[in-house]
Amino acid sequence: MPAAIALAYAVVLARPQMVFAYELRADNVVLHARAPLPPQAAAIAATARQRVSRSPFYTPTDTYDVFLCDTPALFAFFAPIHHNAGGVADVYLTRDVFLRPAHVERDRLVGPSGAEAAGDRTLGYFIAHEITHIMTARRLGRRGYFALDTWQSEGYADYVGKGGSFDAAAALRDFKAQTPALDPKRSGLYLRYHLLVAHELDDLGMTPQALLSGAMPSAPVEAELAAK
Repeated sequence: MPAAIALAYAVVLARPQMVFAYELRADNVVLHARAPLPPQAAAIAATARQRVSRSPFYTPTDTYDVFLCDTPALFAFFAPIHHNAGGVADVYLTRDVFLRPAHVERDRLVGPSGAEAAGDRTLGYFIAHEITHIMTARRLGRRGYFALDTWQSEGYADYVGKGGSFDAAAALRDFKAQTPALDPKRSGLYLRYHLLVAHELDDLGMTPQALLSGAMPSAPVEAELAAK
């Protein structure tokens, strides 16, 4: 019996379309749901595609499948380890993205507490963020992706996912003041990592390919920011 359950679970993980009967496409970004999606979903998917397409890791011939889970239990089924996250990207096996419940008509993800994610962390942001993980892993390979430091992988995904909606000056002030928002362990946000990535790409002119070419310690980058 345990073997049969494990096999059934593996089959559903490999083909989640068995559970998600409806889909909506914005070119190569495909949203999957268990019920018909509202009209607003088309613009959300298009916004996410536009954001990820600016990355040099984007490939127009690839398909990026995003599964919108409509209950916390369904999301936990596909993300048993990270069931409190906003979303997960299976960069190692299926290359699929799974997101927790959302108010699609409001472009908002619903967090574990039941409250909507606020500010620039829209549903479109979460879609683009997780797709960026998939794109990066496809380009670097599993070994190259796994070698990255967290600030590189999450910071770059946040950088792409925000689509330019980022106040670097305010983030730098908070970084120097050591506010909770700039501590990922306390806030659950990636603002600190985003700030480091933005410094390397925007201030120093580094390319994403160079930034993610291998593990890079964060300490020298943080020292540069502290000295600004």
